Amino acid sequence: MSKLVAAFLVVSAFAVSVQVAFSQNVSAGNSVLINRQKRQLTINDSSGHVLLTSPVGIGRGPLKKKTSMHDCITPTGKFRIDVILAENPDDCAIDRSLKNTLAKNPHNAIAVRSPERLSALFKAMNAVDFNKDGTADGAYGFAFIGLDGEQTGPKLVPSGSGVRWYSIALHGSPHEEKAVGNATSEGCVHLKEEVLKDILNRHLVNIGTQVVIVDSIDVKH
Repeated sequence: MSKLVAAFLVVSAFAVSVQVAFSQNVSAGNSVLINRQKRQLTINDSSGHVLLTSPVGIGRGPLKKKTSMHDCITPTGKFRIDVILAENPDDCAIDRSLKNTLAKNPHNAIAVRSPERLSALFKAMNAVDFNKDGTADGAYGFAFIGLDGEQTGPKLVPSGSGVRWYSIALHGSPHEEKAVGNATSEGCVHLKEEVLKDILNRHLVNIGTQVVIVDSIDVKH
């Protein structure tokens, strides 16, 4: 084997190993802490190093225990990410067990079949005219990161001729200057588009990432 061929194989093997490493869950061990009182989000790695901090918007309900999806309260407690929706299919993901459960209903199965279908679901959600002004609301902004846990919602619900995701989530807003840093949502956590892009581009969270929402400041999670 010539030195040139040998060198090419070494470089190729290195490139493949880098690609495989990058495709793995680089967010493994990361966790998200959201403080309702401070309206702040922090993402830490497994060693406790801060990877990102950002102001957030929260529900316009009181800082009390959430008891209903209609009380406009952002819930406190421990949660895990079970779905990520965005326009780019490469950013979309869903918990495998949840996908299998939802797929038992033929009406839901198409929506969760593939990353491309999850992307289509997100686009349809942003096209909904919730305020009935004749135009798409773009209510979820750049991305929708759904949470699973107590009082987080039923997941997929009927919407027009299709379905939409209905759960407590971290997502964008068409009015982010008003939403982020304030208490204006129906219970979800609002983030700026640039922050959502950073989270997805750097793979800071993934399916299964723990999200803790608290009111107190000194909390270890």
